[in-house]
Parts: sequence; C-alpha cells; structure tokens
Amino acid sequence: MRIGSLRVLAVAALLTAGVILITVGLLATNGTRGGCPSTPTQVTVSSSDREEISKLREENERLEEEISRLRAEINDLRAKVSSLRTETVTRTMAPGGMSDLESQVRNLSLRLRDLNESYQDLKRKYEGLLLKYNELKEEHDQLKKKYNDLLSRYENLSKSMSVLKRYRSSAVRVRSYVKEAQEFLKTKIYQEEFYDWRFWVISENYNSQMRGEAANRSIARIFALMVERDLKYNHDLYRRMLDDWLSYHPVNDSVSLANEVARLFYSIDHKYAVPGKDEPNAELPLFPIELLAYGLGDCEDHAMLMAALYKVAGIRVAIVVVKDHTDVAINLNGSWMYLESSLHKPNQEDLPSGFYSTVTIWELQKEFRDRWGGYPAYFVEVGAEDSGSSP
Repeated sequence: MRIGSLRVLAVAALLTAGVILITVGLLATNGTRGGCPSTPTQVTVSSSDREEISKLREENERLEEEISRLRAEINDLRAKVSSLRTETVTRTMAPGGMSDLESQVRNLSLRLRDLNESYQDLKRKYEGLLLKYNELKEEHDQLKKKYNDLLSRYENLSKSMSVLKRYRSSAVRVRSYVKEAQEFLKTKIYQEEFYDWRFWVISENYNSQMRGEAANRSIARIFALMVERDLKYNHDLYRRMLDDWLSYHPVNDSVSLANEVARLFYSIDHKYAVPGKDEPNAELPLFPIELLAYGLGDCEDHAMLMAALYKVAGIRVAIVVVKDHTDVAINLNGSWMYLESSLHKPNQEDLPSGFYSTVTIWELQKEFRDRWGGYPAYFVEVGAEDSGSSP
C-alpha cells in the first residue's frame, strides 16, 4: 500500500504540475481575456468574419471557465493526495479509494488535453483572421493615401480653375477697350498729333549714320517720347482699363501691382508682327494706342504699350534697347528690373490664358536675362531725361 501510494502521489504531482504549467502558460501567452490578443479597432471586416470572431470569443470564454473549474478540482485533488502522505491514513483508506483517485486524475488529464487542443485550434483560427485583418488594413491604408492624394490634386485644380476663370473674365472685359482704341484712330487728333508727329520725332532724334551706344540711346529716347505723347491723349483710357482689371484682382503692395500690370498687358490679344510679312506693323514703330487697336506689332510696339500701362499705374518705367531688341524696365523700391515684353508662342500668336493668369515680374525678369543678359542694355525713363546702362 505504501509503494502504491507513492506512485499515485508521484502521478498526481506530475499531473498537477502539468496542469499548473499549462494554465500559467496559457495566461502568460495571451495576456487578455480568453487568451486572445486585443482585437484591433476601427477596421471594417465582413459580416461573416465578425460572426466568426464572435463565435470564437464565446468558445474561448467557455474554455476559460472550464479551465478554472478544472483548476479548482485539481486543487481539491492535491489536498486529497496530501492527506494520503501519512502511512496511517493510507492504511485505513478503502482499497478502491486510490484507484478512484487515479481514475479521476486520468480523466482530468484527458479533459485538459482536449481543452488545450481546442484552445490551439481557436488560436489558429484567430491568427488567420488577424492576418486577413492586417492585409485588409494595409489595403485600406493604401487606398486612403491614394484618395487623399487625389483629393489634394482635385482641390488644387479647382482653385486653379477658379483663378483661371476670373482672369479670363477680366481679360474679356479689358479687350472691349480695343473698339475704343480703334475709334480713336479715326479722329482728327490722331491724324494731326500722332501720325505725322511720329516721323518728325524720329527724324529729330535719329539718323542712319548712328551706330552702337549712340544709336541705341537715340532709339530708346524716341520710343520713350512716343509713350509720353500717347499718354497725353489716352491716359484716361488706360486708367479705366487698369481700374477694371484691378476690380477683379485687387492688390495691396507695389510688387502685386507690378504683377497685375504684367498680367493685364499679356491678357490683351496682341500677336507678334513678322518682318516682311506683317508690314507696316513689323517696321513702323506703333504708338501704344495703335498696338491696342491693331493687335499686331513687333518688340518696340509691345514694349511701349507695357510701359504706358506701368506709367498709368504709378510705377516708374523706362524703355530698354538691347542689341536689336526693345524691352521694358520698371523701378521697384529704388531698383530697376528688366522685363521681357514680347513673349509669344512659336507661331507668333498670343500666349494662352494659363500664362497670363500666373505670370510674374520675376519670370519676365528671368526671360530677359536668359535672352539678353550678355549684352549692354540702354534705357530712357518715360517722363524723364535720365538714362543709364547696365551690362
């Protein structure tokens, strides 16, 4: 009876230790209710997956309760085994008592094994669902990023479209002044004060023998005087054009004003005159009012119209002659900026609205530098006798 008791005690102790180790392992591994990690939140899964997870959770809770009950039974058995340690108790025990105890321990071990297998199966199913959840979450995050990128692009395009529509509307409005310019060319004032005067001012300031710096300064002076002459009669027309434009595009400083004058100038539908094809516009210097009326002229004509608009806006402006080209310089905060006034498409047509709605004086300055930065530039300020040069 003593040997049998020791064997039973050993078996019970091993089973008890196994149950405790398995139970502790289950609790340490899972760290949460039912041994399962916390389910991530805020992810959309299918209804079938949610139902499966709910069933697994209920099964896990049932297993947890069963394990707790078994643990209590094992603790009770441990107490009984402990009572059998004394030889006196063992000898007085009924012959079938140890056999019943061994049978209970075996049954408990089998049930614990079944529960462990059920738990492992439940764990595998949960891990499968978790893997699927992570895949869906990754796909969701990628789709969300694409959506946000598209939304940002859409908002930027909407803003650009709104700006473009506003500039196109203002361009249509100021182009209505073309008719007023055309009517001016029919007046007696134009015939007497512009047409013949042009040839007189050229003959007074230039001759075919001039070369180099003297020729360029004389040409710049002629064009500056033509702008002054034009403004004497058409200042009010240009002022109304500018006011109309600024009513659509208000400004709050000199730089933004300079930008809007450039955009106003490039919004007027004027093509570039090709020498030998578009005569006399390609050779005869046009007054600003003539370019506005004809919509066709070469570099000096575009420069004079741009200069007239800057002068009306209250910005100091000069006519610039560099090599065989004429451009404009404006004075901002005491510094002169050279601007390209003859940007056109390769076929010499006017630039699209996408250009004049966004162009800035910095871009026009860069265009001038890229094209003419390596040549001496000579300028004469409109309304002043001061002149200067820069490399």
